Amino acid sequence: MVSQPTFCVSIDLDDLRYYRAIHALPPVEDTPIIFEKALPRFFDLCNKVGLKATLFTISMDLQWDGAKQALKKAIADGHEIASHSHSHFYNLSQLDRCEIITEVAGSKTELETQLEITVKGFRGPGYNLSPTLLSVLAEAGFTYDASILPSPPYWAARASIIAGMRLLGQRSSSIPGRGRDFFKSRNPSKWPNGLMEYPITACGPAMMPLIGTTITSDSLMRNHIVRCAKRLPFVQVEFHAIDFLDIVHDKLDPALAVEPALKVPLSTRLASFEHVLSTLALGRQTPVLAEIGVKR
Repeated sequence: MVSQPTFCVSIDLDDLRYYRAIHALPPVEDTPIIFEKALPRFFDLCNKVGLKATLFTISMDLQWDGAKQALKKAIADGHEIASHSHSHFYNLSQLDRCEIITEVAGSKTELETQLEITVKGFRGPGYNLSPTLLSVLAEAGFTYDASILPSPPYWAARASIIAGMRLLGQRSSSIPGRGRDFFKSRNPSKWPNGLMEYPITACGPAMMPLIGTTITSDSLMRNHIVRCAKRLPFVQVEFHAIDFLDIVHDKLDPALAVEPALKVPLSTRLASFEHVLSTLALGRQTPVLAEIGVKR
C-alpha cells in the first residue's frame, strides 16, 4: 500500500490525568503542561532531524488557550493534527453508537472549527477499536485510522497488569481491548468500509512495539528494534507527550515515576530519540500520515 520506503512519526497528546487514572492514582487538577513543556521539546526534536509529525489530539484540551496556540503553531510549521477523540475514554470502543458519535464526530468538528483545518485521521484511546467505532469513523468523514499496534506481547503485558491491579483492589481506567487487533498486519491496509489503516510498527521475532517507551536509551532492545524496523517498507514510530517530560525539572508528582519513560533522564531520552529518528528516516520518504500516497 506504499510505493516506496516510508517513515512516519506520530505522538499522542495524552494529559497526565489519564496516566493517573491508568495507575489508580488519586485525581488532581490537570494543567496544559504537555502543551507548555512536552510539545516544544518534541518540536525541537522534529526540527533537528527534519521531520513533520502527526499529533493525535484530545479535543477537550482546546479549553486551554495555551493548547490552542501550540496546535496552531504546529499547523503553521507543517505538522498534522488528527483526532484522539473528545474525552479519551479508554472504553470508547465499548460505548453505544450515539456516545461514540459524540466522542468521534464531535472531536473532528471541534478540531476543525477551532483550528480551521480538515481532520483526516483518528487513533483510538488505548489502541482499541470495534466494528461500531470503525463504522462511525467512516461516516464522520475520516479517511484513515492509526490505532492498530500489532504487538501481542504489548497486549498480553497490559492485560496482565490490569488483572494484577484488580487482584490488589486497584482499578485501572485502561482496558485490555480486543486481543485479535494486536495480531494484525504491520503493513498499511484498507478496512472493508474503505478506511485506511496505518499501524504503529512492531517488529522482530517478539513483535516489540516501536514506541517511546522502548527507545528511551541506547540498549540492546532499542538497537534490535531499530535494526528490524530498517528492513520494513513502512515504519511508524509512536510517542506520547509524557515521553518529553521530566519528573524533577517539570515538578511532576513523584508518584508518576511509575511510568517507565520517566525513569530515564530526559537528556538520555532525547538523545536516543534523535538517534532512532535519524536512523529510520535515512533513505525514506517522511510524510505526515494524511499525506501517505499523495503525489507532490
